[in-house]
Amino acid sequence: ALLDAWTSRLMGNRAAHGLVIDHGDGVREVGAGGKNPFGKEQRAALERARALSSEHHFFHWDLEFPEVFYDLQYARWKDDPGFDAVIGNPPYVRQEQVGAIKPYLAAEYATVHDGAADLYVYFYQKGITLLRGGGRLSYIVTNKWLRAGYGEGLRGYASRAARVERIVDFGHAPVFPDADVFPCIVLLRKRGEEEGDADSGPGALVCEVPREALGAAELGDHVRKHGYRVPDARFTSAPWSLEPPDVQRLMEKIRSAGAPLRQYTGAPPLYGIKTGFNEAFLIDGESRDRLVQQDPGSAELLRPFLRGQDIERWSAVWAGLWMILLRSSENHAWPWTGAPERKAEQLFNRAYPALYEHLKPLETQLRKRSDQGQYWWELRSCAYYEAFEQPKIMYQEIQFHSSYVLDYDGRFCNNKVFFLPTEDMYLLAVLNSPLMWWHNWRYLPHMKDEALSPVAFRMEDLPIATAPEAVRRRAADPVRRLTLLAKETREAQQQLFAWLQTEFNVDTPGQKLEEFATLKLDDFITEVKRRRPRGAPGLTPDALGRLKEAYCERAPRIREMTNEAGRLEERLAAIVNDAYGLTEADVELMWRTAPPRMPVRAPASRP
Repeated sequence: ALLDAWTSRLMGNRAAHGLVIDHGDGVREVGAGGKNPFGKEQRAALERARALSSEHHFFHWDLEFPEVFYDLQYARWKDDPGFDAVIGNPPYVRQEQVGAIKPYLAAEYATVHDGAADLYVYFYQKGITLLRGGGRLSYIVTNKWLRAGYGEGLRGYASRAARVERIVDFGHAPVFPDADVFPCIVLLRKRGEEEGDADSGPGALVCEVPREALGAAELGDHVRKHGYRVPDARFTSAPWSLEPPDVQRLMEKIRSAGAPLRQYTGAPPLYGIKTGFNEAFLIDGESRDRLVQQDPGSAELLRPFLRGQDIERWSAVWAGLWMILLRSSENHAWPWTGAPERKAEQLFNRAYPALYEHLKPLETQLRKRSDQGQYWWELRSCAYYEAFEQPKIMYQEIQFHSSYVLDYDGRFCNNKVFFLPTEDMYLLAVLNSPLMWWHNWRYLPHMKDEALSPVAFRMEDLPIATAPEAVRRRAADPVRRLTLLAKETREAQQQLFAWLQTEFNVDTPGQKLEEFATLKLDDFITEVKRRRPRGAPGLTPDALGRLKEAYCERAPRIREMTNEAGRLEERLAAIVNDAYGLTEADVELMWRTAPPRMPVRAPASRP
């Protein structure tokens, strides 16, 4: 019956035509009266189809499971064909690895297709289409599609074609020890014809499983104990919020308290310079001095720059690195601008011989860059070169901590740093506040090791509460003082590290010595001994005395500055909370649901 049905579907009239069945051992043709209904062209196409099937192992669900899609008793297609359940762990294949089949994916899965979508996205549409009405699908796969831009089509399709019944989100818990993914289990129920697009009922049951809870209890028990309901209305093509109702309410309160960051500053976040070949344009202090010695005129093109790792909370730590700032001729009038390349190169050599000598051996690599100016030795075009030299708020491309800094030194930055062209101290207070880290933990995309990714399009919509001038002035003094304290504390630590390296051969201080002011004297001395080279002679009484003197000279002052900074942070946090209209209950909820690495300790924990 199924073969007859397929004959009718493929050929239109089973009495006049035949059916082709490929069993892997050649093409068998069955037709009326044993006649071959195919001509040479059709036979060639069939042979090609057989070869492709043998190469790619096509799988036809309706042929492999006819009883699911076809009513064999009455020889007709089922009114509501499909499986009762589809479960799986789709392969996690990045979109860069499926370039060869992207045209097929775009055509066959147009509803969910996105050029940046990884392969698992398409498994969702396939799985839902294989379900009958009311059937259920459950996958364990990365949670990125719940919020990422490339998941918009899938979120819209899933919310229209199905209802979300459960989501168990593991965050960064190591469910798969050999894969760094953010797994979640999603349970969807396909809508039946009678349901249409209507949503009713208690909503989806959602549960987050933190790293420490993994394996501590049976998963079902954990979901029943810690799960909560999320309204169906949250599941649209927009990023899905899985927060509990009270947390979602506070998120909405924060988001409605002010203007988007881009509107507040009048400009979007700006990206650091992409050189296309860092080895050519980013140099250390020794290389800079050599170039200036060879040609003093090159000094004007050598600018200090910061990396993402140099951006710390309230203060940046310059590592003595320099950028060769050869703007594109599109943005700057050079002696060679507009000249034919050979002549332009001669003019470049004449104007800046040391830089030419430095870059010429790297010409082959520099020509391969996609990020370059009008000539091979120039940086890419950039419309805001001047903005780097103005006061600005800088922050890292990858955020493990809440670290924003105000730069007045005109430093440039590489592409691991974003910046805002403003010196607004109130804004800096907001960005560094516990409130904003709490918000951003739930708002920004998560990366490896639970770092946050402040991608520009998300940061543009960051809610900045409008504050009267009096509030802004109240924030300014603590910000200035915190900036100074952060700088002085860092300098005191660096002076100690340099002294330990010179006097005791401690090359790597480690985390404990980096926070030596929190150690007791005996623990400090023990850690210095541990950090010395293996086989180093024991410390003499004189050396121990000098260690004690260094500790007693610096540790109390650093503790004093740390405690003062803590009090100022608490003042600023209260100012920001008030600006967003948070009540005491809101603040209590914020700290009760605080994510890891809050920038300051909860007020009750303050010494």
